[in-house]
Amino acid sequence: MANRYVFNTTLEGFINVYEDSGKFNNRTFAYKFDAATLEQAEKDREELLKWAKSKATGRVAEAVTPWDDEGLCKYTYGAGDGSRKGKPEPIFVDSDGEVIDRNVLKDVRRGTKVRLIVQQKPYSMGPNVGTSLRVLGVQIIELATGNGAVDSGDLSVDDVAALFGKTDGYKASEPAVRKAEDTVGDGDSYDF
Repeated sequence: MANRYVFNTTLEGFINVYEDSGKFNNRTFAYKFDAATLEQAEKDREELLKWAKSKATGRVAEAVTPWDDEGLCKYTYGAGDGSRKGKPEPIFVDSDGEVIDRNVLKDVRRGTKVRLIVQQKPYSMGPNVGTSLRVLGVQIIELATGNGAVDSGDLSVDDVAALFGKTDGYKASEPAVRKAEDTVGDGDSYDF
């Protein structure tokens, strides 16, 4: 029981999609649901929670949504620090559905325009219920400063490419990389 969403967005926040690193030995990026996808995900969450609650034991505690009020999601994956089961990495493809060279993943930055395949599924662990999001595939439409390729558990590279199809934009065979424009905050300036 899971729901999949395919939508366009822009990568935000801190981005590390090249290799596991840091204190928790993982990779991460953030993205926002568009308004229509957010509305659908919220409706689907209600149905998924009904199912999860039917499996829960004891007094049920419902987890917060995996996104904030504006639809911002932080996605973390990788081997992890050993305290939890690792999460498989999504498949990164270009606008033709071709897998992107792995060595260029270290250059993916905030502002990269992408199309995502995101899966929402319920969980029930004792009295705790909620839904989780998993990014299955990332199609880079406009590359801010890099590219990359990885594997995604139950979807093959061909499955991800077929779900995305072809669109105008970044192509691994014909890169047209531009420098990302830096924006700080919301434009307000503070002197300290």
